[in-house]
Amino acid sequence: MVQSATVELKKSREKLQALVRKGRGSALLMESTVAVDNYFSQCFGESESGQALAMGGHPFSIVALGGYGRREHCLHSDVDILFLFDKEVPDEAGGLIQEVIYPLWDLKMEVGYATRSIPETLEMAANDLHVLTSILDARFLCGMSPIYSAFIQQFRSRFVEGNPKRIVTQINDMCRSRHETFGDASYLMEPNIKNGKGGLRDYHSMYWLSRVLVAAREPRDMEYAGFLSHKEFKRLEEALAFIWKVRNHLHLMSGRKLDQIHFEHQVELAEAMRFRGHTHGQKPVERFMGELHGHMEFIKHHLTLMLTQCTRSTKGFLGRSLLKRSRKAGIISDGGLVNFADPAEVVNRPSLIMDLFEESARLQYALGADALRTIGEFSHLVRGFRRDVTVMKAMERILSTATEKFNVLEKMLISGFLETLIPSFEGIVNRIQYNRYHIYPVDRHSLYTVQTINEFSDPKSELCTLYGKIFGEVQGKGRLLWAALLHDIGKGEPGEEDHGISGARLAKKLLLSWGMGKKKVDDIVFLIQHHLYLVNVARRRDIDDEETVVSCARTIRDPNRLKMLYLLTVADSISTGPKAWNAWTENLLRDLFFKVLDIIEKGELATAKSERCIEKKKQAVLKLVNTGKVEKYLHTMPPRYLLYASVEEIVEHLRLYFMMGKEGVTLSIKRKEGSASRRAEVCGNDRPGLFSKLAGVFTLNDLDILYAQVYTWGYSTALDIFTVKPFFDLTREEERWERVEKNIKEALDGRLDIHWALMEKEFNPAIRKKITISDKPDRVELDNLGSSFFTIIEVYSDDFPGLLFAVTDAIFHLDLNIHYAKITTHVDQVVDIFYVRTVDGQKVIGADAIARVKEAILEAILRMRL
Repeated sequence: MVQSATVELKKSREKLQALVRKGRGSALLMESTVAVDNYFSQCFGESESGQALAMGGHPFSIVALGGYGRREHCLHSDVDILFLFDKEVPDEAGGLIQEVIYPLWDLKMEVGYATRSIPETLEMAANDLHVLTSILDARFLCGMSPIYSAFIQQFRSRFVEGNPKRIVTQINDMCRSRHETFGDASYLMEPNIKNGKGGLRDYHSMYWLSRVLVAAREPRDMEYAGFLSHKEFKRLEEALAFIWKVRNHLHLMSGRKLDQIHFEHQVELAEAMRFRGHTHGQKPVERFMGELHGHMEFIKHHLTLMLTQCTRSTKGFLGRSLLKRSRKAGIISDGGLVNFADPAEVVNRPSLIMDLFEESARLQYALGADALRTIGEFSHLVRGFRRDVTVMKAMERILSTATEKFNVLEKMLISGFLETLIPSFEGIVNRIQYNRYHIYPVDRHSLYTVQTINEFSDPKSELCTLYGKIFGEVQGKGRLLWAALLHDIGKGEPGEEDHGISGARLAKKLLLSWGMGKKKVDDIVFLIQHHLYLVNVARRRDIDDEETVVSCARTIRDPNRLKMLYLLTVADSISTGPKAWNAWTENLLRDLFFKVLDIIEKGELATAKSERCIEKKKQAVLKLVNTGKVEKYLHTMPPRYLLYASVEEIVEHLRLYFMMGKEGVTLSIKRKEGSASRRAEVCGNDRPGLFSKLAGVFTLNDLDILYAQVYTWGYSTALDIFTVKPFFDLTREEERWERVEKNIKEALDGRLDIHWALMEKEFNPAIRKKITISDKPDRVELDNLGSSFFTIIEVYSDDFPGLLFAVTDAIFHLDLNIHYAKITTHVDQVVDIFYVRTVDGQKVIGADAIARVKEAILEAILRMRL
């Protein structure tokens, strides 16, 4: 009976959970491992089945495998066990499993076990790398030690001593495959701290390689074998201690094995890890995630170095005469790596460091481990050549080589060289912006932006097809690359100043100190200061309004600057993540770019070209539906609508108008090709509060509004176009849309009180689950300068069901008419834009009137949220 062992283990696990809450670190791994070890040892002594097997001539060993074998047992980690027999497994072994393993399952522990003979285990190791690596971590627990010793001897003779090259190659391939599956955890905002790049499995791979190649018995042997320096090994211990501590807290708060740090856990984890208070403009969670990313980057980097070294030493290279050679004195290329010919020479010629990076970029060879250590040791010497114009030119050449396949900027960053060369970069290294908008830390995002710009000229890249022509027309491409690298350095500056302005100031000081020409610096500074200008205009203003386009042209003025700013905007958005870059944003930006370019290059007012375009569309519509009534209605349509809509859409909207009938409203649903969203077009008699009622009905039916456009035709006709996420359950979708149309008609004729219905509604959990991670307050701004005819209301708020209805209903009760609306998301807040006028056609003028609008909208948001 093993009941006493089970009781002891349960008590030990409860004590361990209390220790995690108190902040105990990596030492807890050993305590957790010892608790489980004691259980198996006690079971072996008390097990009736075990004694019967031994007495019956079937001795066995109990062997710990995997993380448990490495003594890395976290709170809810798997316990992997091998019951090892000599030549065959007896039938009676089932009783042993029932007696020893079942109680662990009763304790809700994750247990993986195997019952095998030595020959069976060796054969499985030959065919399954996961089995082989688990045996590399094997540790004897209890039982007949001669069986275990014989097994390990045969294993090493057959796999390690016999063919280490094969295992090294397999581990390399396994790492590559795992990284493709789980992503680069050292960058991602919801990292997998076990299987992602830079996670614990990368450390395990380092240890396995050392076990295979130098017969390492413990992690420190990686230092003794020369894979890591003493300083690097101490840094590795710090990184592992931090990650293991995070993992234990993650297990404790989730109550299960969990290795991916989701957004909903990150604030709580930061608190558990004792990150408190705002420092350098960062929240505790941002500093916590930044430190985690730094540790994971270190592990990823050293696994890469180790794999490069090991695969090079085991595979060799085909024909050294075929290798590319260095052109720089003092730099050697050997076996696909670049190194210093004599590290001591760096003291006399610090510029060799820049030569090394430039040769690495040109040859597309990795930097050797010794070279990186030398850079780390002598990085302080960089200050001596920081203002050398030749260094600036070399850096510009390096910027032009950065691609997804090989980006030497990453090595410049990892080695600490980049922040020494560009001191302002230090403030953004591993800097996290805690929202779902920015996927990468600021430093990585900056490197990816450079990389994305270079893709514009790569014929193999899809981006080249879309943006290659514009990139080819840019004069002074180096300016664009510098702006890409430096566009976010202002985020590392303390204070509330706009990061574009502070970044432009820092870049100007840096580049002028390097001796860069003033005209070139002015262009780079302009790009940095305005790198969000185009995307903000595209998302927050009516780009079909002539005033908007002319205002952009006056700000930018130069066609070459416009092309560079456009490409920087695209690269910045792509490198931020999918919430920053999608088809909608891409189309808005492209439309705005070409409209502004027309005005700058041709000097032609938008009005003249717009009038020709509108007239052309009218004639095309009349060819399709040529009736007197259609021609009359075409003349009532606003120019903005006629510019926006295609000929086919105008015809379809006219059809909707003629279908309205006495109910005065009709709904059409279109499935957007290549998209999961739906386009809902509502044509109806214009009336006060129409837009807010439509928004309320969509929310009432669990439809998430992505974008909205409002048009008013003559003869009191309104056309409101919504892009929405479809129903969560698409079964009977047609039926659901019929209910939406019914609700619209009920809301318009007064039978349905939208406000009351929303207050009473129990929202779909999938909608309620939207996580708000912003601590920014709700904000309302009014702009009377952006348009000559309308007041532009900007509403900033966290997203929640009913928000759009609350805002638009408040605008309706303020006796304001909405003539144009843009619903969008910026970073971690919704930004809703409304062009409004009073009922008598005036702007909202006067401090009291503006304050009244702000107060009414903010109160409406608060009421709906509560």
